[in-house]
Amino acid sequence: MFGKEKPEAGMIKLGRDGYVSAEDVRHLRAKVFADGVVSREELQTLFKLGEAAPGGDPEWPQYFAEAAADFFLREEEPNGYLTDEEFAELKAMVVRDGAKASPLELGLLVKLMEQAVSTPDELSEFCAEQIRHVVSDRKGGPRITREVADLIRRYLYAAGGSGTVAVTRDEAELLFDLHDMTAHAVNDPAWSDLFIKAIAAHLMAHVGYQPLPREEALRLHAWVEDQTINPAGFFNRMLSGGLAGIKEAYGQKSVQARKNGEDEIQAAIAEQVTAQEADWLADRIGRNGKIDNAERALLHYMREIGADLPPKLTALASRAA
Repeated sequence: MFGKEKPEAGMIKLGRDGYVSAEDVRHLRAKVFADGVVSREELQTLFKLGEAAPGGDPEWPQYFAEAAADFFLREEEPNGYLTDEEFAELKAMVVRDGAKASPLELGLLVKLMEQAVSTPDELSEFCAEQIRHVVSDRKGGPRITREVADLIRRYLYAAGGSGTVAVTRDEAELLFDLHDMTAHAVNDPAWSDLFIKAIAAHLMAHVGYQPLPREEALRLHAWVEDQTINPAGFFNRMLSGGLAGIKEAYGQKSVQARKNGEDEIQAAIAEQVTAQEADWLADRIGRNGKIDNAERALLHYMREIGADLPPKLTALASRAA
């Protein structure tokens, strides 16, 4: 059994080159935090290392998020709850001296949303704000990498997030903000795939579809995790069979759907997109004066899913045809 070094002693050599290797992580686990991060002194030490060495092998961000999240969620009974006081403490550590969350710290915020039984509503808002900063402040200009796209996906479907599997309006606004911010960048293909599917999930809530609880969705949302699905094929499957086609495309064979009953399913198919929701989409797509491929796919979906669309959206859909 390895002994446990004092945190300061274990950090003397680590982080000097701004990078934490897989071997360094093994050292942290075995020597520095052998019992986990169990005190605020050790938590501060871990954050200082993250500040000095934001880069590293994949094991480093995984360990940082795991160790810090475990501290917050096991600090008080009952376990699994992030209190308002703990969130305030965490927020202060992240935004120290006017700083913004690093990708390392953003990974921790998402980890907490995934693992916590309950979190303050402000955590979701704070996390969204930090996602914007991570993308906008990227060296070389705004761009969404595969790693950041994965963090955004995890944020959207975290069990501790707001709402259900249907993407909320605030989350949809975040997605469009990121989309507009990186319109001229070469983003990872995972981002455009996620953007289309997540906005579609938001719109589904306005055509009578009863969304699954996020906890169940985490087990069933193969459509999100399958990064090989191309947007065109995805939408073709959605549009080919009404509501049944939508559910098949999303891979959701749920008990909830059966509970709805045949009459409710038929009613859902007949639902129209509300004028308010359609106008929101038209305003968001038209905000920068251009319609790109991802937005065109969304408009195609909206045009096909319901007749008699409100005038503003009908006009935009005609421009995109």
